[in-house]
Amino acid sequence: MSSFVYRDVTVPEELRGIINYMVGVERYREELSNLGSQWDLLTILGQMSGTGTDMTGTRKGFMTLTSELLGQLGLETMKKTSQAIGAKAQVAVDIVIRNLFERTADIGFLATDNDVREFLRVLARARDEDEIDSEVIDDMLSSMVDRFREYVDKYSVYFDIVLMDTDGQVVARLDRNWMIASSASPFVAEALSTARDYVEYFGPSDLLPGAGDSLIYAYRVTETDDSASPALGVLALCFRFQNEMEGIFRKLTNEGDWAVLSLLDSNGRVIASSDEDQVRRGAIMEPALGDECTVVRFAGREYLAKTCRTNGYEGFFGLGWYGHAMLPLEHAFDDEIRTLSQRVDEKVLEAVMSDPRLFSEELRGIPVQADRIQAELERTVWNGNVRENDAQSKVLLWNISDAGARTKSVFEKSIGNLHETVVSAILDDVEFQAALTVDIMDRNLYERANDCRWWALTTAFRKILSQPRTSAADIETVSGILAYINGLYTVYTNLFVYDSKGRILAVSNPKEQQLVGTMLNAAWTHETLNIKDSQKYSVSAFEPTSLYGGEYTYIYGASITDIDNSRKVVGGIGIVFDGLPQFKAMLQDSLPKDGTDGCFGVFADRNHIIISSTDENHQVGDRLNIHDDFFALDNGRKTSRIIEYAGQYYAVGACTSSGYREYKTEDSYCNDVVGLVFVPLAEISENVVVATRQREIGMDVVKARSGNEDCVEIASFYVGDKWLGIKAEKVVEAIRLEDVTDIPGSHPSLRGKIHYKNEIVPVIQIHEQVGGNYPEDESRLQVVVVNYKQDEGSFRLLGIIVDSLAEIPEVCNSRLDCTMSTLDRNGYIECLVKPEMNSKRKGMLVVISPEGLMNHLAEYSCRGDGKVKKLVLPETEKI
Repeated sequence: MSSFVYRDVTVPEELRGIINYMVGVERYREELSNLGSQWDLLTILGQMSGTGTDMTGTRKGFMTLTSELLGQLGLETMKKTSQAIGAKAQVAVDIVIRNLFERTADIGFLATDNDVREFLRVLARARDEDEIDSEVIDDMLSSMVDRFREYVDKYSVYFDIVLMDTDGQVVARLDRNWMIASSASPFVAEALSTARDYVEYFGPSDLLPGAGDSLIYAYRVTETDDSASPALGVLALCFRFQNEMEGIFRKLTNEGDWAVLSLLDSNGRVIASSDEDQVRRGAIMEPALGDECTVVRFAGREYLAKTCRTNGYEGFFGLGWYGHAMLPLEHAFDDEIRTLSQRVDEKVLEAVMSDPRLFSEELRGIPVQADRIQAELERTVWNGNVRENDAQSKVLLWNISDAGARTKSVFEKSIGNLHETVVSAILDDVEFQAALTVDIMDRNLYERANDCRWWALTTAFRKILSQPRTSAADIETVSGILAYINGLYTVYTNLFVYDSKGRILAVSNPKEQQLVGTMLNAAWTHETLNIKDSQKYSVSAFEPTSLYGGEYTYIYGASITDIDNSRKVVGGIGIVFDGLPQFKAMLQDSLPKDGTDGCFGVFADRNHIIISSTDENHQVGDRLNIHDDFFALDNGRKTSRIIEYAGQYYAVGACTSSGYREYKTEDSYCNDVVGLVFVPLAEISENVVVATRQREIGMDVVKARSGNEDCVEIASFYVGDKWLGIKAEKVVEAIRLEDVTDIPGSHPSLRGKIHYKNEIVPVIQIHEQVGGNYPEDESRLQVVVVNYKQDEGSFRLLGIIVDSLAEIPEVCNSRLDCTMSTLDRNGYIECLVKPEMNSKRKGMLVVISPEGLMNHLAEYSCRGDGKVKKLVLPETEKI
């Protein structure tokens, strides 16, 4: 990986020109830089003191680690921001493409409307025969405009409908404020000649002078549905493009959000903007199509930018537009991480942070390296204190140790911050994705509510059902129309028409022919037959139905009214939404695209009942057993947190539906759906990691003597959570636990033997004797090498395994209590060190005897029973 030097720190090349804007990273760099200056001073003092303490290696180790740390911090911070604005850019273009896919079906269907065809036929005949009856034409025109108004009232994504003849002459129009007689727009000629099923045009049009770029869907109106049928005219639907984009941008940005979103055409020209004060329409943008965000300059300002091609929908890619997001560089990394403790239990957070699936081996290795460097430093200082008698030298040594501890603390804080950055990004992502799921669902079902109401207005349906009796030919006509519609709109498994008594007359799906003649008696049927307003519709409860093979789905319905009396209901239409695959596809399209294993999405109602899921273990109709808070969110509100679920920790995002346009906002339909996205983070483990006691930073280590009272130095350490010590005069030095040779058949407390300074030294572990467990991971363990006196008076070396080193206090004899040693039948304890008066620390330091330990082990080895007898210790301070 290429790199560069940023303020004395080597960082990855990807951060060039960006890292200086990262507030959190810069804060830690400055803190570590200040500590680096202290290290330089302590190194010089160490060399001058004559203690033999060379800090050069430690300084270099921390410096190398600083580069790794700041590089990882920078990359993760960059990744979090890139993902956030990249997701917005992607959704901005994909959501509008989904919407426009529906428009391609609209124009194809409306262009085959018999009322539109009949109007053009009558107009053409009148012109050919030169016998135009103005009153008849005016009545038909009025009816045509009313029909257009009914359409736009339902499909409110359009603001105008224009009908032209084959010469481009405007013959009917919804918005009569536009006094345009004819059009020479290129889409008119294209609509008359194209082999495609629709024409999608974006640009200026003489039909909408002064309106700028407009999005228009057009197609020819033909005599019949036969593709070779002669053309009668051209129909154009004018889409509310800017209005639609405003709604999309509003949902993708929050108050105080610095991100600027835009939609670009295939040439990089801005055609819609979330903030025209910063990015105006018509501006040409530099695309940022790489995997990561890039820095771009625009209007004298630097931005972090990401451009996304559409993923398309059902094979539809529109006109080659791009989603584009920009974030002012000076605000791209504002330090606004939400407090995770409010959303995540500390135990859960620790488990997640230690899981390898979230954090790379390099990243997880940083605190390990920092521990190793600090352990080496602590050991060097500890050994120096054992050797030194000069008080000033000891103060210098412990200042060095404290500097190391402070440096390590900065690493720990920054690693913690990095963990929070990563976890916070995941929680933000699942929140965003959950909101996307319900937005897609609302937008999709908005179309279903429109479809049933519009199809209920089909003139043929109204005429046939208004008759006293229906003939076989009538039923065939209705079936044919339903089949034609269903062929265009494949999200339905079946469409059916029923009479005023609820008897099914015709179906669109030949495989459902057995339903003809059956009576409907569901609540939604009765509700439909009581609707006398063409703007109203009904929806079934989400439940199993024989109309969908016994599976769960929604059925949308609208009443069919008498051809001469719109207040008289003569039947209804029902449309069976293909819920199983459609809802699953909506969820699948909203899930993370990075291939995260085990993630899944769920739609559920407020009662926890699953509507759809991408996970086979969560079946439709089952109950989703997670906390009620996820299902109590107000409409449009979202949340995220980490929970324990099915043996894992999951990041869960949730959002409650809020409707789209008038759907579920202004109509009477109420059906709250909660979208949830689950991303696995870590396995739940019952193994509790016991923290190792560490020397407390800032603890006094040299005590003032009381008069001429004799004192003794105690070299202390931790075994498990027990604070133990040995008189410093008996300690040789502390070394790393490595190269231990196992001795078969030896006492359980004998870990093995090491080769130390040309002598074979036994190494023992006393964790079981002091009531603890020997750790499986030996990488952090150390060996305190001590002298012990044998019976014959000679001295031998002994190694005692400890978890960590502690201070070496100078203790006055008045604080030593040797009464405990008389009660210790095993001979382990030499004395206890009582805490000082007014000390906050109440635990006592237990001083053990190396001779006692060896005598005890020798005694049990001779007996050959291999038993380990526990050492009884007084209560000491808990961690």
